[in-house]
Amino acid sequence: MAKMLSLLAAVGILGAAPIALATDTTYRTTGKIKSVDLMRHVVTLENGSTYKAARGVNIRGLKAGQKVTLTYSGFGGTIEASAITQTAD
Repeated sequence: MAKMLSLLAAVGILGAAPIALATDTTYRTTGKIKSVDLMRHVVTLENGSTYKAARGVNIRGLKAGQKVTLTYSGFGGTIEASAITQTAD
């Protein structure tokens, strides 16, 4: 009986692991835009970091020199911005 309980506990812990690993932390950064690539849907900041805008994020109004705040997350080697908002200088 004790072996069965140990096995069930181990399966329960292992079963929850993928859920814990699937959560993705979001971050924020602020900077000035160096360039906007509408074809690739990518924004590059003056510090050289690049962010792919997530589906639904409108980047058409963004221009070089604007100060913005990006909310982003990294998953599978891609840094994806879920929100990009203009910030006052």
